[in-house]
Amino acid sequence: MCRIYGHFGAEPVDRDVLHAVARAMHQGGPDDQTVHTAPTWALGNNRLAVQGIGHGRQPFVLGDMTCVFNGEIYNHRELRAELAAAGHRFEGDCDGDVLLPLYERHGDAFVSRLEGMFAIAVVDRRAEPCLKLFNDHAGMKSLYYHLSADGRRLSFASELRALSRFPDFPDTLDPLAIDRYLGGRAVWGPETVYAGVRTLAPGTALRFADGRLTATRTPLAPAEVDWPDTGPGLTAAASILDGLLQHELTRMLDADVPVCVITSGGLDSSYTSAIAASVVPDLASFNVAYRGDWPADERHFAAEAARHSGTRHHQVLLDPADFPALVDRFVRHLDQPNNAPHSLSTFALFEAIHEAGFKVALTGDGADELFGGYARYVKAARDGSATWHRGYQDTMAAIGTTTLERLYTPAHRAHLAAHGGLFTDRTGDALDRRVRSGERAGRDKLETLLRYDQDERFPYYILRRVDHLSMAHSVEARIPFLQPAVMRFAHALPAGLKVVGDTVKAPVAEAARRWVPRSVIDRPKQPFTLPIAAMIKPGEALHELIGDTLLAPGARYRDHVRQDVVRDLFRMQSETPGAHTAEVLWSLLMLETWLSARNLTP
Repeated sequence: MCRIYGHFGAEPVDRDVLHAVARAMHQGGPDDQTVHTAPTWALGNNRLAVQGIGHGRQPFVLGDMTCVFNGEIYNHRELRAELAAAGHRFEGDCDGDVLLPLYERHGDAFVSRLEGMFAIAVVDRRAEPCLKLFNDHAGMKSLYYHLSADGRRLSFASELRALSRFPDFPDTLDPLAIDRYLGGRAVWGPETVYAGVRTLAPGTALRFADGRLTATRTPLAPAEVDWPDTGPGLTAAASILDGLLQHELTRMLDADVPVCVITSGGLDSSYTSAIAASVVPDLASFNVAYRGDWPADERHFAAEAARHSGTRHHQVLLDPADFPALVDRFVRHLDQPNNAPHSLSTFALFEAIHEAGFKVALTGDGADELFGGYARYVKAARDGSATWHRGYQDTMAAIGTTTLERLYTPAHRAHLAAHGGLFTDRTGDALDRRVRSGERAGRDKLETLLRYDQDERFPYYILRRVDHLSMAHSVEARIPFLQPAVMRFAHALPAGLKVVGDTVKAPVAEAARRWVPRSVIDRPKQPFTLPIAAMIKPGEALHELIGDTLLAPGARYRDHVRQDVVRDLFRMQSETPGAHTAEVLWSLLMLETWLSARNLTP
């Protein structure tokens, strides 16, 4: 696992600038820092050594091809054997060794042979010199890029604040960015919060040569499922899924450094933790909770799952009095505003994992999006009204349409109207068109909603957060549910086997029954979150932080949002704490903290 960066085209970039880029994301690769420079390009790498520690120094070089790589290739041993049989010689045991030999043999299609998570940059000088950027089909590893003002140079980096150290970084905010954040809980890609900066969408191959930029996105082909003679059914689907996850977890637990698991107390992480514990003796598990008595506390479920699977359990307890200091720290690492309250606890959890001596942590992310784990999917799929899409998009917003219209200043409302209206309206209409098109082609509405989420929201709201907050503490987060074989199976699975009656994510629940206590499987779904409605009230540290930050005379958000309305909301929350008002205030706190921090050096 690493952080990568570089540029291609035009005149050289000063080496001091490249060092500044590397320093801005040093925590993502503290073990080794290298950069290869040439007259018109450079490739750099900050290494977090996990696999093949004695070798694997980057950049990788093969003939007239040079490569840097961020991620892990879990099938590298099979690929290494295949390449060795074809005559290629290897030294050491680094997974990245297979990349350029595969690229040489298969061209851009080499990424279809990779199983893992990755962002890869290749400078290919064999014909027309070019830079190519690739990422995995789920979008697990972030990669940002921008063109210079004259269009002759492309610069890229794993983190936005590192990319901003390059010359000509376009640091002008996208005029729709505030609304895109508040309407989507994060800035959905491939655009970013900056007007001239983009990020690779999942499964993208980007080519830049002689000022020409082309991007190709290849969908992940679904699997051809080998169903038993009895045909498709929930029991068979659960059995196939269980076999896939056991295979993936066995490979993902292969590392040259200590590996642990994160057990939130929910179904997905408890399930993957139990499988991992059957492979690794004395496996360590981690859970995060808050000192005091708070709603939605799952620590006892996590502890029960840990006892059941036999892990060596670590309970991380955070003191809410320390939250104001944590807010500033984790927001800086997110690069773009994100409203998820549990970003705070996720950041602190990875810090505790690092301090305990672990470099790799397995998570349970992705199952909900692949197998239909949220009630909003089901409700929208069964809603035949003409306005279903507006209500569905509102459920994904940090602040709903009605409140946004009251919050925005008249000038900002007029600006949005001139550019197509609110984000929730624009994306809701786009979703409705996608569903109608799918239905005409015979595709199921539920599956269309799941694919929409996987493409449009999930990489930018959740996966970007996992990537940035784990690497902020030099920890690699591995995600079993997002491996190609599992994703292909999920895409091939009939929607009627994903949601069975009122049971969401039915194959996962069924597969987990032999691994996880019934109390974890059968209890109502409860999202992992920070109980902000209870924590933003008089006497609590977050309440004071929000009042001091949002009601300050120089608050930066006031160019877009009415402070008098915010003051009314803060008064309401102080008198009668509620979930909706708390989420609005928290979302604005994230925005204001990000606006204040975005121009500060790390």
